[in-house]
Amino acid sequence: MSEVYKRLQRLEKRIHEEGFTTPTGIGSEIPHYVFDYPPEEELQVRLYVPSLIQRSTVDIKEINLFQFLLNLFEDELDDLLEISEEEGYEGIVDVVETMLDEQDTLVDTFIEQAGEAEILFITGVGNSFPFLRSSQILKMLSNAAYRKPIILFYPGHFTGLELRLFNRLNNEDQYQLSRIS
Repeated sequence: MSEVYKRLQRLEKRIHEEGFTTPTGIGSEIPHYVFDYPPEEELQVRLYVPSLIQRSTVDIKEINLFQFLLNLFEDELDDLLEISEEEGYEGIVDVVETMLDEQDTLVDTFIEQAGEAEILFITGVGNSFPFLRSSQILKMLSNAAYRKPIILFYPGHFTGLELRLFNRLNNEDQYQLSRIS
């Protein structure tokens, strides 16, 4: 049994502990967690998460960042493909980042998709890079006072201070997270 699988089992046990979804203490802040893992273990995590959600007694919503982006830009996909053909990869990255910066509905759409879930799982971090960074969406949710526990499934390494996507890229902004399991 791999170490990632054991950690996923511990995560599953932890989220079902009494009080996990309820704020306690001074300020009653809801914590945001990161489940970091070696990128080569992505398939194992992708297979485990949906089965965890299915058997859980807690209402969990998974939002895959890549799928979220595709849905968000559904009406502009043809235009984005044309830009990609004309300007290449860098051109499409610039356009998408600009559109996300200007889009006031990004967080509202995200929160709407989360619905009334007790816990939010964020997946698809590697697939959505570099268009949408996980720290970017976490900051937006925090600023919008989203009050549910979030677990970010992160293909890379969390040092306790910074996120390193794919164990290489150090360009994620710092954000207050706690490692889970």
